[in-house]
Amino acid sequence: MPTRSLRLATATLVVFSAVGTGACGFPKGEDVKAAFLKENPTVTVTDVGSGEGDGGTVYKHIRYVRRGTTTECEVVWGYQQAEPTWRIFYKSEPGLAGTMCESCDRKPCA
Repeated sequence: MPTRSLRLATATLVVFSAVGTGACGFPKGEDVKAAFLKENPTVTVTDVGSGEGDGGTVYKHIRYVRRGTTTECEVVWGYQQAEPTWRIFYKSEPGLAGTMCESCDRKPCA
C-alpha cells in the first residue's frame, strides 16, 4: 500500500499535468514563438521562457538574434488569460538578453 507522501506526490503530479495541458495552462512556448515570428519574420528565436506571473497572468521572455548579427536580444510579452485562450497585453522594448529582469540595468538592443 502506498505511503501517504507517495499518494500526495502522485496527486500533485496529476493536478500539475492537467493544468499544464488544459485550456487554463500557461501559453505554450511554440505558440509564443509563432506569434513573435509573425511580427518579426526575419529573426531567429533562440529561447522562450516564462518569467514572473500568477494563475491569470504570465510574462514570456523571448530571446532572438536579428539576421546578420550575433547579438542576442530579448523582449518580454505579457499574457493574460482570456477564456478559452490567452491574450497579449504587454510588449517590452528590446534589450540585451539577460537585462530584462526587474532589478537589472536594462541595456538597449540595437
